[in-house]
This record gives sequence, C-alpha cells and structure tokens, in this order.
Amino acid sequence: MALHIVHFIGPINHNSACTVRNLCLQALQNGATEIELHMSSEGGNMTAGFALYFFLKSLPVPLTTFNIGSVESVAVVIFLAGQKRYACPGTRFLIHPLHWGFGSLVAADHSRVSEWRDCLDFDAERYARIFLDATTAAGVATDIRTNLTGNARIFDADEAVRAGIIHRAMQAQLPAGGTTCHWWN
Repeated sequence: MALHIVHFIGPINHNSACTVRNLCLQALQNGATEIELHMSSEGGNMTAGFALYFFLKSLPVPLTTFNIGSVESVAVVIFLAGQKRYACPGTRFLIHPLHWGFGSLVAADHSRVSEWRDCLDFDAERYARIFLDATTAAGVATDIRTNLTGNARIFDADEAVRAGIIHRAMQAQLPAGGTTCHWWN
C-alpha cells in the first residue's frame, strides 16, 4: 500500500481548494492507494469548500481525514469527506452561522439580496445534510441547523466522537518511512 499524506493548514478559498485538489491528483498519479488529509483550517469560502468536499468524495482510493488543530466552519464539511476521521486530543471543531462577504460591492437591489438569502439557506441545508449523513453511525443524531443560523457550537475531540464527527480521538503519527509520501500546501 502506498500512503500519501496531504498536509493542509490555512483558510479555505479557491486557491487553497485547488491546491489540495491538485496535490490529491498528484498523489494518485504517483501511485497512492490511500490518502490522508491532515488539516487545520478556520474555514472560509463556502463555494470552494463544497467543491472540495465533492471532489474528495470522488477519490478512487480511501480517504482518511485528521484534525491536527482546529477545523472550523466549511472546513468541517471538507473534513467529513473522509471515510475514516480522527482528531488529535485537544483539537476542536466549530460550527457557526454561515455568512458571505460582499467584497467591493457597494449596492444591491431587493432581488439580489433575496437571492443571497436563498443561497445561504441552501448552503446551510446542504451543510446540515452532509453532517447528518456522515455522523449517523454514531447512533445519536446531532441536528446542527440551529448552529448554522444562530449560536455557534464547539465540539472538542471527545464530544466529536460522541457526535460521530470522528471515529476516534488519537494523536496523529507520521509513518517513519517506507512507501509514505508527503504533500503540503
């Protein structure tokens, strides 16, 4: 087995999502039979985050995700793409209300504001469905919809196990050598 580990620390944006995607594709081209994504991210752009999630779900090899610091906002969705999911003790997951930045926009009409609200509602619902689909094996459904529109929620590693976000809390261990290849952003 050829394990390839992609190391990602930083915000989610179009550039970082493309970089993680490209590193995974390079790993596959270099014979990866399993990919681990070791990540810590404060989240960021929803569009890029959902695109990266669906890309990771399409990988033809097993994907393991590992929280090595803090996984927040849309980065939680990306993290949930792993078939196996782990977190180091002392790490956290943050689910909070979704928001958009408007960049240099100085004006909007009623129709555009309504469209943005509909998009935020759509993204909150797909986030909640992804979360529920990934965590139902824990046996206790955790409805996070109120955390996506109201008060934020933090899960430490132990709470993440109970909620089904991770399968186990354990310290990440890098293999000493052999057929492991490392990629970083």
